[in-house]
Amino acid sequence: MVSVEDSPIVKLWYAILAEALKQHGERIHVAPGTAAGAYMVRLSRDGAWEEMITPPAPMYPAFMQRLKVMADLSLVNRIPLEEGVFRLRVGSLLYDLKVTKRIRPDDGLEEAMIELPNAPVQTVSSRD
Repeated sequence: MVSVEDSPIVKLWYAILAEALKQHGERIHVAPGTAAGAYMVRLSRDGAWEEMITPPAPMYPAFMQRLKVMADLSLVNRIPLEEGVFRLRVGSLLYDLKVTKRIRPDDGLEEAMIELPNAPVQTVSSRD
C-alpha cells in the first residue's frame, strides 16, 4: 500500500522545508511567476530573497493543495486571507511553522508565506 508520504508533492514539500530550516531561513514565499502558469519558491535568509526552486507549472494546484492540508486551511472556499500552523519533524527535531495564504487582488491567484522558526520547539527520540 502506498502512503501519503510517498507522494512526489509531499516529498518535494519536505525537501524544501528541510533545506530552508537547514539554511536558517526566515520565511518561504510561494507565488505564481511572471510566465503564464509558472510559479516560484523563494527563501528569505538574512533579509535577502533567493530562489529555491521553480517546480513545473502543472504541479502548482497540487502543491498549494498540499500546503493547505498541512496547515489545515480551507480546500474548498476561496478565502481572501487565511492563516494556519503545522508541525514538521526533521530528524529528531520538531518545528512549528506558520502559513499565511492569500488570494492576490490583481489576478486572483494564490500565494503563500511560510514563517520559519528560529529553533525547534521540541526534540524527540527515534522511538516517538
